[in-house]
Amino acid sequence: MKNKKLVNKLLLWFLLIALVPLSIVTSIQYYMARNSLIKEVNNNLISIADSKAKFLDFYIHEKQKNAENLAQIPNIIEATEKYQKAFNENGIDARQYQQIDQKYRQFITNYLDIFGYSDILLISQAGNTIFSINNAKEIGKNYYKGTYKNSEVAKVFDRAKTLMQVEISNFTYYTSNNEPTAFIAAPIFKKNLIIGVLVLQLNNQEFNKVVNDYTGLGKSGETIVGSLVDECIIFTAPTRHDQKAAFQRYINIRNNQSHPLNQANQGIKGNNITIDYRGQETIAAWRYLPSLNAGLLVKMDVAEVFKPLKTLKNIVIILGIITLLLVTLAAIIVAKSISQPVIELTKVVQEFAQGNFNKQASVLSDDEIGQLELSFNRMAAQLEASFETIQEREQQLTTAKKQLETVLAEVQQEAHQLAAQLIQSEKMSSLGQLVAGVAHEINNPINFIYGNLTPANEYIEDLLKLLQLYQQHYPHPVPEIQEQAEEIDINFLMADLPKLLNSMGIGAKRITEIVRSLRNFSRLDEAEMKAVNIHEGIDSTLMILENRLKATSDRPAIEVIKKYTELPLVECYTGQLNQVFMNILANAIDALEDRKIKNFVGLDKLQIYIYTELTHDKQVIIRIIDNGVGIPEKLKKLLFDPFFTTKPIGKGTGLGLSISYKIITQQHQGKLQCISSPGKGTEFMITIPLYQDIKPRPS
Repeated sequence: MKNKKLVNKLLLWFLLIALVPLSIVTSIQYYMARNSLIKEVNNNLISIADSKAKFLDFYIHEKQKNAENLAQIPNIIEATEKYQKAFNENGIDARQYQQIDQKYRQFITNYLDIFGYSDILLISQAGNTIFSINNAKEIGKNYYKGTYKNSEVAKVFDRAKTLMQVEISNFTYYTSNNEPTAFIAAPIFKKNLIIGVLVLQLNNQEFNKVVNDYTGLGKSGETIVGSLVDECIIFTAPTRHDQKAAFQRYINIRNNQSHPLNQANQGIKGNNITIDYRGQETIAAWRYLPSLNAGLLVKMDVAEVFKPLKTLKNIVIILGIITLLLVTLAAIIVAKSISQPVIELTKVVQEFAQGNFNKQASVLSDDEIGQLELSFNRMAAQLEASFETIQEREQQLTTAKKQLETVLAEVQQEAHQLAAQLIQSEKMSSLGQLVAGVAHEINNPINFIYGNLTPANEYIEDLLKLLQLYQQHYPHPVPEIQEQAEEIDINFLMADLPKLLNSMGIGAKRITEIVRSLRNFSRLDEAEMKAVNIHEGIDSTLMILENRLKATSDRPAIEVIKKYTELPLVECYTGQLNQVFMNILANAIDALEDRKIKNFVGLDKLQIYIYTELTHDKQVIIRIIDNGVGIPEKLKKLLFDPFFTTKPIGKGTGLGLSISYKIITQQHQGKLQCISSPGKGTEFMITIPLYQDIKPRPS
């Protein structure tokens, strides 16, 4: 039984070794031939599609030029004017109209024969058909009302008249001649005024000749022209397999936006394998026809394209069968010659696996199997000696793994803390440099403006006094001066100009205050500890956040109530302390906005209280209190942990309070506490020494 299994495996491997490369090579050749054939057909279809698209566009453009030239012929202009006058005064049955028709009909008909149109229409400016060569029943129809106002003729007439340029309609089923057709309209001008519109009905013979040319498309290839109407692609020309397809066959693209004809109508050109309207798999190329606002698709059946591959496929099958028979015979012969020694070696291995390391394999030959048996015997001897060494090494690895996990945990925790410090330090340093630069750049021009407002005010007062003296001593100036004074309202100007200068002074003073606050706040990257006014740092931070305190469409303004105690200068790192104020005040504003959104009962005002005091033991306390949503007890324990945040993704990093806590506790030897409960607001209390131990205290 085991012998049969080994023979079967060897047979299987021989077959795999022989058949897999053969299969790969033949498959590659087959697919290369297939891809080459597809590429060749695609190139042919693309060439045909491009050629037909260019020809049809050129054909339409030539017809548009013909229409434009016809509309400029003096006799056409004269005929349009006279036909229109006779129609408006007496109608088409009147003698005057018949006389004009006898004069001009033959002249216009000659152009019909020259250019090969189906009909030529003249339409008055009011939308009435005043002339037609082959459709007398069309004369007298109005395209602004009745059943014809939504026809393609009415649309192209209206566009040509409105846009004052040559326009072409979409293909439509024209009931007058019971076939698909399109119309070209050109405005008729006389002395730069539109007096009517010339409409040419295209002859479809030339168009259908191009569409129904199957050169290079084999026995199944065809060309389809379709226009997008609402959510359907309407066939506008007969096809090879359906001569009645024009305006009888359509494709619903509501759930098939990627259909090639829809892509063509959207101006997207391409080529691919697709399913056609008959349900057949085809290779197609499609293009957009801008002159017709339609899509063109050229295709061939895949079955016809891939017909040459059937012969190659049959050859591959025959070659595979022959190879299978030869390899099977060789595999059986080889398998029998090596199966017996392998079976005996297998028995020795089974005993060895059960723990009998003294078992030795019999070396029956000097070939590869004999060498394998000899190597197995050596391995058995070495394995027993190495087994104990492996156990010792496993124990050492287990101990080292535990030590490494402990070290990695410590390193990871330190890396998180260092990353938080680096991110916040870099962010605040960049912010400080930006604010300092902006403040410096604003300060010089605003000082220039503010400094020159006083002399400017004096100059204007002197000029106004001089103007009053002129008005007093020359009450009756010349009329030109009097008219100019009334036009500029001199009395209002004299009264309002001082007010304007005063407002400019107030604005310049306000900008100066903002610049001072920005310069105060910009000391974020100062590493030196200084004695500063804490209140100025708080006020500067509030100035930066002033825009967020204003009323919005979602909430009223946030009222800041400052209750400062007179404090001496406090030794601290100014920039770092301003950073703490910024984080806590920004969180307070977020909490008040959150409370307004959640619409808590009993909310009358949005308020932030700021208290400062100096204790008897020289400790400075800053308390920032808001009447926001409060913080649950279970979250208060996590507030100062790095990367912990209750804000939505993208609004908070979870670093602000963690950094603030380290600034207060480590850099200033102080305390940062949070006192809060849900629905009752939040208080952050900052406590720092008035003097730091790293500097000598003043006596």
